[in-house]
Amino acid sequence: MKKEASPGASTTPPRARAPRGAARRIAGLLVVLGCLLAALPVRAALPPPRVSLLTMGPGDALFTMFGHDALLVEREGLPSLVYNFGMYTPESITPPRVLSGHLRYFLNVEHYGATLAQYRREQRSVILQRLSLEPAAAEHLAAALSENSKPQNAAYRYDYAYDNCTTRVRDALDRALDGGLRRSLAGSVATTYRDHALRLGASDLGVYLAFDLGLGAPADRPLTGWDDAYLPDRLAEAVRRVKLPTGAPLVASEEMLLAGAWPVRAAAPARLPWFLACGALGGALCFALGRRQRRPEEIALGVVATLFGLVTGAVGLWLLLLLGTQVHPATHRNVNVLLAPPWALALVVAGVGTALGRIRGVRLLVRVALVGLAGSIVGVALSLVVGQESQRVVALLLPFWLGLFFGARALLRGPQKPI
Repeated sequence: MKKEASPGASTTPPRARAPRGAARRIAGLLVVLGCLLAALPVRAALPPPRVSLLTMGPGDALFTMFGHDALLVEREGLPSLVYNFGMYTPESITPPRVLSGHLRYFLNVEHYGATLAQYRREQRSVILQRLSLEPAAAEHLAAALSENSKPQNAAYRYDYAYDNCTTRVRDALDRALDGGLRRSLAGSVATTYRDHALRLGASDLGVYLAFDLGLGAPADRPLTGWDDAYLPDRLAEAVRRVKLPTGAPLVASEEMLLAGAWPVRAAAPARLPWFLACGALGGALCFALGRRQRRPEEIALGVVATLFGLVTGAVGLWLLLLLGTQVHPATHRNVNVLLAPPWALALVVAGVGTALGRIRGVRLLVRVALVGLAGSIVGVALSLVVGQESQRVVALLLPFWLGLFFGARALLRGPQKPI
């Protein structure tokens, strides 16, 4: 017998009702999830970062006398980070790396507060220049710096003038400005690499002399505005002049965060008269000692010649090392090696012989001094040909060679001495 369906009873088989029940359950879950998401607080998009240029003044140590710089990236709700391209390790600056020109430096990231604390301890100045970059440019620059700071990307081959902590900052800013920084620095300036080396090394006379002696003709070529911004203080000055396409200045504001104990020199001191006075005094002394033709003066001339030979010959060996290695192209084509030649060490033998009263020592002194004088004259002529600025070296050494030669010759013409 067929059973009647009661009113309101479903005639759908149980298997057909299952999909509809599952769909209802899924829909209910979606409604609940939507309500939960709607109840969560809405987080606004992060504002673009603020990018600033930090310029640090010189310090007391040798490796800090040129100053330093870095980029500061500040983002709301996150720590302020300083991107510093001037980090190195003892292994990255070993003598073989120095002589081969393969120094390795690194980009390091540190907190802003730690950076300020370090320079406060070192009594070095810090200037902050806030840059009015477009939001997209600031985001691009911050992302590029973050990528560059990864361990596999942080190292680079350091070069004193062409690829250093400042040029890395300069190039990063130029890319963020689509080449606007380079365009604004077109044209030449009135300074050279030697000018900058001498002005920043002027506080230490030994360093000043080393720069003037060790830099060759390539250091005296005129710089473009772009090349001139290879030092922290020059880059800080350059960005002050940059205008954005809107006509607004790139530097929105500038603040001196820390005052330093060592100011930045604007120009190298004029020391040519002092070098000339020292050279003339030394040459006159040598000539006077030889002309007196007395035993005490003869001994004194021998001692002076020995000391002059030791110092000048050692400098000549150092210059040969610079000429024969890849420390930096600016140390090549250096005519100063003719004014301070390594064979000046022969003066040690001649000077000792002269001090002992030996005629052979005096004769050798005359010959070595004559060759030194001739080489110095050739060096002066070559400096004019290649355009090397050697006035101070010439003023110091040429009168000395001149006085030494004429003093030894006058001594040789005196009374006969033992062989």
